[in-house]
Amino acid sequence: MIPSVDGGEGPFRHGDLIYRRTRPWTASVHALLSTLQSHGFVNAPFSGGYDAAWERVSFLPGETGDLDENENMRSMTALRSAARLLRRYHDCTALFMPPMLEKDQTWQLPPRPPFEVICHGDFAPYNVVLNSGEVTDIIDFETAHPGPRDWDIAYAIYRWAPLSAGVAIEDLGGLDTQILRTRLFLDAYGLPAKERPVLPGMIIDRLNALVGFMEREAANGVERYRRNIEEGHDRIYRRDVAYISEHRDEIIAGLMD
Repeated sequence: MIPSVDGGEGPFRHGDLIYRRTRPWTASVHALLSTLQSHGFVNAPFSGGYDAAWERVSFLPGETGDLDENENMRSMTALRSAARLLRRYHDCTALFMPPMLEKDQTWQLPPRPPFEVICHGDFAPYNVVLNSGEVTDIIDFETAHPGPRDWDIAYAIYRWAPLSAGVAIEDLGGLDTQILRTRLFLDAYGLPAKERPVLPGMIIDRLNALVGFMEREAANGVERYRRNIEEGHDRIYRRDVAYISEHRDEIIAGLMD
């Protein structure tokens, strides 16, 4: 038996497992987690299986939380180690992309060509685990989907820099600091300079796609996204699209230094 928590929707922890309601994309996520393990990538949850009602993944100990909640997550050590872990994750998924694409997979977010890796889809501070000051693990693969590396990197730097107009944390609020953190992330990932100019535009495309996704899901009656729009999440993303568009040239120049 599992506990009933807030209506039993999850995610919540029970023992050494995290429970979440089974969704149409659950099989694809668990196939990804199992394949990561078989290729030696142990920095993600183990699949604990799933049935018609519940999916189960292993609990990974350590600190979690967003930049405004966790001071340790704002450190340069966390930033660089997150980038290095994302690179290892991408490199691992690139090894099994062809077989993965041959399967009849359902993903929550639409696959985006060219298919280079399995994007995590939401590689943000709140979806990693911190131990002894370093990012050691990735969690919550619900938004995973095939796509190009740069597509995943673009959203990652949006969250980790963070490239946002409304940052409430004083030492992360200036554009110069955000550009510096972006460059350090990309350096640690090892992204070549020639690929960096496309990233501001990719962030804009990613945020616009996210707003469209939220609006469609809300219109289809999904309570989570209806609530997100009611709380103004879509307005935050549109504001950040305007912010990145306004400073695009400055950001690009800063990434090439």
